[in-house]
Amino acid sequence: DLSSNNIQNIYCQDLQVLHQMPLLNLSLDLSLNPINFIQPGAFKEIRLRKLTLRNNFDSLNVMKTCIRGLAGLEVHRLVLGEFRNERNIEDFDKSALEGLCNLSIKEFRLAHLDDFPDDIIDLFNCLANVSSFSLVSVYIKRIEDFSYNFRWQHLELVNCKFEQFPPLELKSLKRLTFTANKGGNPFSEVDLPSLEFLDLSRNGLSFKGC
Repeated sequence: DLSSNNIQNIYCQDLQVLHQMPLLNLSLDLSLNPINFIQPGAFKEIRLRKLTLRNNFDSLNVMKTCIRGLAGLEVHRLVLGEFRNERNIEDFDKSALEGLCNLSIKEFRLAHLDDFPDDIIDLFNCLANVSSFSLVSVYIKRIEDFSYNFRWQHLELVNCKFEQFPPLELKSLKRLTFTANKGGNPFSEVDLPSLEFLDLSRNGLSFKGC
């Protein structure tokens, strides 16, 4: 756990030990460090069980630059975002997560972020092939649709606020966790032919049909 250590820059030599002694089950928490720069290649060919980056960046541009610096990383679970009472990032745009296309990710979580563009679906293009996708405490104005382009097997939406809930059409989805969410229109279109587990607890939901 390297959180809250005033780490500002990460260079290739800082992570040399992870190249020399690869530890497949290592988790790295860098939350609450004011990171300004990650040298491209610093994380190349490093394998991590989990990487957590929360409340690290003081602007969207810094976040984009640092995500690009993660290129080449193989991580089972990546957690990005902020904490409930500590917010720095404003005015997300569609290119905010483009750097994730250069990482190998199995599971992804985005937590405590808002100020998204009107339709955020393009934010997730680089995450189409992750097995598990999670949004926690995220305010979303509109999502056009969760379509068949995504290959997620587990979708988790927890304590989020929706102005309009999208159609769900995910042929590979096996688990859907939709709990403690607020606002939004009722479910209107659902096509989940592979679904095995469903949790709709603690929602004020209404359905047009079954």
